[in-house]
Amino acid sequence: MKTRAEQLALKRTQLLAKCLLQRAELSMQMQPLKHDMQSVEVGLRILDRVRQHPGWLAAAAFGVMLVRPRRLSSLLRLGSAGLRSWRTLGPGLQALLPR
Repeated sequence: MKTRAEQLALKRTQLLAKCLLQRAELSMQMQPLKHDMQSVEVGLRILDRVRQHPGWLAAAAFGVMLVRPRRLSSLLRLGSAGLRSWRTLGPGLQALLPR
């Protein structure tokens, strides 16, 4: 029969092992959240920058009015098509370039 101190020591090591296992599981679960939180941080930094420079919003609104919505929509379509092309062709082109 074990003494009370030995039983407590055994229980303590079991609890420590369980704690380490739970920490490992938690860190595995946190990996996707870490990526999402980095995106949120970038968005918050952009918002802070815009709050510091409210004139940028007025300039953007004036620019949209100046370009006119019809032209703006065609420019946005051209830009999205260019981005789509770059995403599909970019990796192949980068493989061709010397490093």
